[in-house]
Amino acid sequence: MSQNVTQPAPREPAFRVPRVIVFLAAIILAFQLVMKFADRPLTLALIVEMALFPARFFAENMGGLPGGLGQGVFSLFSYGFLHGGWSHCLINLVWLLAFGAPVARRLGARRFLALYLACIVVGGLVQVFSAGEEAWLVPIIGASAGVSGMMGAAARFAFPETRWLDPATAAQRRRLLPILEVPKRRPVMMFIAVWVVINVAFGLAGPLATGTMSANIAWQAHLGGFFAGLLLIGVIEKPPLSPSGGPGNVDYGDWKDRA
Repeated sequence: MSQNVTQPAPREPAFRVPRVIVFLAAIILAFQLVMKFADRPLTLALIVEMALFPARFFAENMGGLPGGLGQGVFSLFSYGFLHGGWSHCLINLVWLLAFGAPVARRLGARRFLALYLACIVVGGLVQVFSAGEEAWLVPIIGASAGVSGMMGAAARFAFPETRWLDPATAAQRRRLLPILEVPKRRPVMMFIAVWVVINVAFGLAGPLATGTMSANIAWQAHLGGFFAGLLLIGVIEKPPLSPSGGPGNVDYGDWKDRA
């Protein structure tokens, strides 16, 4: 006598990390290992070549830094892969994992990288243009602008749901909140307000404690990256397709407001 036994369906991993996040984290960790264990001349060379210096854009003769304007443009991307220490690096990686993973699942690898790098660049530009002359030769490093951008991007689809870290729910394509609706959503605005206040407070704590504007957290870059992510996810995300093949799997009014 045979008996049919129903095999239980395989369980979805509790937290599956997209490969693009693993790839990005591996690159950041590799640079941090070099910064930690390489000879000092090499670490200094990495900082000079890859860190973001406002002097490259404003100072006469770029403050004596090597490379031309092209080096400055390159540094708008490269500064996001260097960190000032293990705590700086690991904190950014934790937040990248928490907020970048849901965004990567939604966008896919290529669009995620485009958004992440755009946030790095925008954050860097905000920091450069807000730096005082006394800080033109202070190197700017860290992935915080990109990570902050992922927080801003997640705010467009993470609320009011609370299960957005679960791969099963993250895979369900929830409507991206139109940018003009953001001020009308209290949970989103509370998240933005708390995030801004915390970043400004920590950013100003350094100068107040040390008495110098060059010893601060790059909070301007954080703000620039955050709002870049909040705005640009609507531009970079591929519009959903309706069964007819046209843009939008909802009514036209919902689709046309995407921005």
